[in-house]
Amino acid sequence: MAPRLAAGTELIGEYQGSGFQEPRYILRRPDGQVIQLPRLLYLLVASLDGQRDLSQVAAVLSAKFGKEVQAQQVSYLIDDRLRPAGIVTVDQQSAEAGAPAKAAVKSDPLLALKFRIGVVPERVVWRIAGFFGPMFWPAMILAALAGFVGLDVLIIARGGLGQIVPASLSLVYQPSLTLLVLALLLFSAAFHECGHVSACRYGGAKPGVMGFGLYLVWPALYSTVTDSYRLGRIGRLRTDLGGVYFNAVFITGMSLAYLDTGAPWLLVAIVALHVETAAQFLPMIRLDGYYILSDLIGVPDLFSRMGPVLASLIPGRPTHPRVLELKPWVRRTITLWVLIVVPSLLYWVIGFVIVVPQVLPVVWHQLIWLIHAVNTAAAAGHLALATLTVVNIILLLLPWMGSLLLLSMIVPGPVRWLLARCGAIRSQGGRS
Repeated sequence: MAPRLAAGTELIGEYQGSGFQEPRYILRRPDGQVIQLPRLLYLLVASLDGQRDLSQVAAVLSAKFGKEVQAQQVSYLIDDRLRPAGIVTVDQQSAEAGAPAKAAVKSDPLLALKFRIGVVPERVVWRIAGFFGPMFWPAMILAALAGFVGLDVLIIARGGLGQIVPASLSLVYQPSLTLLVLALLLFSAAFHECGHVSACRYGGAKPGVMGFGLYLVWPALYSTVTDSYRLGRIGRLRTDLGGVYFNAVFITGMSLAYLDTGAPWLLVAIVALHVETAAQFLPMIRLDGYYILSDLIGVPDLFSRMGPVLASLIPGRPTHPRVLELKPWVRRTITLWVLIVVPSLLYWVIGFVIVVPQVLPVVWHQLIWLIHAVNTAAAAGHLALATLTVVNIILLLLPWMGSLLLLSMIVPGPVRWLLARCGAIRSQGGRS
């Protein structure tokens, strides 16, 4: 048997800026998923050319690894680690014998954007990233950030902060302006994603599709920049920060328009986008701040470390191997992150359970009233007001739809664990 890599598998190399005690190596699976491997497995993957049998692969691997590896060990690693991960194809003998092919194991990261659909294909994203690439020239970054800060100071100096409340109230009487603000925020979100893909290509990686989905309880735009893992720490951080950098550029443009026109609705949009940009730095969920922290310490998917860290904090329990494999300062950083994130998530879940019975009746009555308001506005010919009311209905329903989807992802795991424990207890009782 001559094991062969799955067609399209790309060996990338050592993961730069790693937070692990031992180096990690990465490869890209045919479906685009990036996988981390220890050195032994990576060297094994690099030795599989479809021509060497297990004995020959073992000899080559022993020479590269510096320790003797037996053919039986190679066979075990292929069958137990590589083939389930979708890296190695099923051998011809197994296929002819009718052995069932195991599906490649796909990661199911906690709090990821799972309900999504791609809209902009890779070839178009590549061109968009190339068009905005010059925005990441050092001189351009300095000029853009200086303009952003300078215009913020100028607006505040001209009394902008005192105009926020009157500007917000003006939107109540002009629904069409509210729609303009929402449209600007949507456009800025798309521009934000352009920042991520542009930074990804500028660093030397290949961005993927862009699209939209439902993250937690709110609609969100997304961009695929998984290939940035091939970059060094600076390149990955540039990709992470590309979105908020483009937010700053967008705010600069809106600030210039506001100073020129004095339009109150533009001030409302500027303030809202400042708040949205600041929220991106929160590391508790998978926003930009989460990925910035992840790339700073060199540990992808921090949420997968949450369980091992919590288990290691229990008195009398040994430190989990997935914690021991991290560098000491990285271990401390992730522990601090877990101690912040876990209470935050528990607060959300408990608050949701407490609030739902009280809020649902109010939401239902508000929904009935909004539907009636849509009919009234449409009958009176107030199209802007009718459109804004429809948007309000959508915004009212989306958090509840998202919450149900989120609970459908979270609840089955603990329920299966509880049922398994109950079954185990019953089995022990029957045996006694």
